[in-house]
Amino acid sequence: RLLGGRSAHRDAVIATPSSLARSCVAPKLRRAPLPAASRMSGKCYDVYAEGSSSGEEDCEEPDAAGFRKCLGDVAVARAFCHCGRSLRRVAKLPSHALLLTCSTSHSCVRCGDVILPGELHFRCKECQEVKVCRACGPGVYIEHTFDFSDPVTQEKEVMEVPDRVLHYRKARQNLRKTTRAVVFCGAQDYEAALQLADDIVANTRALVTEVVEAAEDRRDRDWAPAGLLERLLGTRSLSQTVDMLRLLMSSAARVFAQCPTLQVAKAPCKVYGDIHGQLRDLLLLFGNFGFPGSLECPCVIFNGDFVDRGSHQLEVLCVLFALKIVMPRTVLLNRGNHEDPQMNIRYGFYRALGTALGDVAALEIFNLISNAFALMPLATMIEDKIFVVHGGIGSGTWSLDALRRVARPLSHADLQQDHNQWLWNLLWSDPIEDDEKTGATQVFGVHSSTRGKMAVKFGWNVTQAFCARNGLDLVIRSHQSKRRGLGFDVMHNEALVRVFSARDYEGHENDSAILSVSHTGEGHDDAEGILVVRPQVIGSLVRS
Repeated sequence: RLLGGRSAHRDAVIATPSSLARSCVAPKLRRAPLPAASRMSGKCYDVYAEGSSSGEEDCEEPDAAGFRKCLGDVAVARAFCHCGRSLRRVAKLPSHALLLTCSTSHSCVRCGDVILPGELHFRCKECQEVKVCRACGPGVYIEHTFDFSDPVTQEKEVMEVPDRVLHYRKARQNLRKTTRAVVFCGAQDYEAALQLADDIVANTRALVTEVVEAAEDRRDRDWAPAGLLERLLGTRSLSQTVDMLRLLMSSAARVFAQCPTLQVAKAPCKVYGDIHGQLRDLLLLFGNFGFPGSLECPCVIFNGDFVDRGSHQLEVLCVLFALKIVMPRTVLLNRGNHEDPQMNIRYGFYRALGTALGDVAALEIFNLISNAFALMPLATMIEDKIFVVHGGIGSGTWSLDALRRVARPLSHADLQQDHNQWLWNLLWSDPIEDDEKTGATQVFGVHSSTRGKMAVKFGWNVTQAFCARNGLDLVIRSHQSKRRGLGFDVMHNEALVRVFSARDYEGHENDSAILSVSHTGEGHDDAEGILVVRPQVIGSLVRS
């Protein structure tokens, strides 16, 4: 009747594509099935989820770095799960307030904040473990500052919203007293973080030029420019330095939270091994073999162990986190076994923070960094042919699909759970060299490791079987410095390469190496061409 009953109009409606017809209809609230416990006790819980107005088939077209809707800026990526599907609003509401006390809380996979029973949050239809809090999701964010106009002085200023106008449930109030969530305060803070990261990258470029043009080379521990951290951050006081670190570390955590557990990279790219706080070696590698984002190094993978033991640990982390914020799709960071608070306390990173910032500020920044470490991806795939991981493949009986489904954040305690032993070994396991001077059976299969009761060593046959089962040609790993080594080793019938980038590490008199991965280029389409891995090495100062 609205269309006047005219057949032409009816035909026009019928001819409208279903996707357009759906986009013109407001999303409906659907009532989801009740959990078993609520069906037994009557109408105990109501579960509502708001449907998305866009069909999920729109997300199914893959791109070089995953689903296309995940490749936009941070604001767009917030609306989607790492699998590419839209996040949906969910609220599990008990009909009686007393039931809230016995309901289960959840953790946000992006910031680690607690999602209390009954609170509206976001979930993915397919990835059941993905739960995103309101602050990290695609909803409306209320800024905690306001514009105030003084009628007496006629001055205007921006003020913090006082606690007396912020009303929270008692459970949330108790959490606010004991935890400090990482909050990305909208577009303004995002722009501030991006500007800070841009400044750090520019200051790093200047340092690269200085180091490369220096009259003489020197070891990282013998290189101590005055005010290096302040120069990188562009700060002039300790309080300003702490503020900038707070912004940088919390922003990096947000970026890591939006990355998949198994990242994807395109060739050509470079793969860096352990850095361990040796900033001068990192700058030399940038100067000799290409700064990230340049034509020589369009994509780069940093394969874990960024801190502990070295002389410039916090500075290295600032550089890498800034690069990640500025170039999130082409600068990829894998977690190593030293991206762990227990290791950082034992091997010097926490102590270095205390020396640089003072005990009170060091604890706050350390917690922010630990949060970022827990959210870091665990591995990267290059062109679906090369698997890059910090430690190794452990028993090698798991699949890449299983790794893609792993939810983060992952704390030290999470990784030490028995069912996560395979994840622990991604960070801790070691390959057995084919020509190791042991019995023939000791270079074959899986064996216990001196690194702990959960860690293992794996032989050449484990690597070969893992590659065959997952359609891979090569595994790249780091994690080990070899005394008087070249910084790289090839083993397991050329199916595994080790790379280590910290020069003269712990008195080992070793070279510093990275790996350059590129296509042959000639006579091949890039999508089908042969990948070539070429080591690039800076020699040891001690040995020379």
